[in-house]
Amino acid sequence: MYRKILLCAAICAASILPASANDSPEPANVLTSEDLSTVAAEAKSWQGTRYRYGGKDKNGVDCSHFVYAVYNRIFEGYDYRMADEYLHDPDFAPTKSPIVGDVIIFPSVGGGSAHMGIVTDVKSRKFIGAQSSTGVKETSFAPGSYWGKRPYRILSLLPSD
Repeated sequence: MYRKILLCAAICAASILPASANDSPEPANVLTSEDLSTVAAEAKSWQGTRYRYGGKDKNGVDCSHFVYAVYNRIFEGYDYRMADEYLHDPDFAPTKSPIVGDVIIFPSVGGGSAHMGIVTDVKSRKFIGAQSSTGVKETSFAPGSYWGKRPYRILSLLPSD
C-alpha cells in the first residue's frame, strides 16, 4: 500500500512539474517602456546621495532602501525588502533577458551582506546602486569590473495578480 501511495505521488508530481528548468518560459516583465524610463530617471536622480547604512532618503541611503525608494515611487504599495530577500521573493523571477529597471543582486558571500541595484544599461552592463564607497552612483557589472567579478543574479518584477 505504502509503495502505491509513493508511486501515485511521484506520477502526480511529474505531471505538474516542468521537464527541466530550461523548458520553463521566460517570465513576462511587468515594466512598460514608460515605466522603464521612469525607473531609470528616478534612479539617476538619486546620484550623489551619500551612503548611510539603514538610511532611507536622499540625506543618506543604503542599497536596499534605494531600490525600495525608486520602485515605491513608480509602483504604489511596493513593499520594502532587504537585499537577500529578493532572491526568494515570489514577486521577482530570475531572467536571462535583463532590461533596464530590473534588479541586480550580488548575493552575500561568507556571512557578509548582499548588495543590490537597478539595471540602467543592459548593453554596457551598468547598474545604479548605493555603494558604501561612493554613495549612489552608476557603475559597471561587466566582466573584469569590480562588480563583474562577483556572482550576481538579475531579477524581473512579475505582474501582480
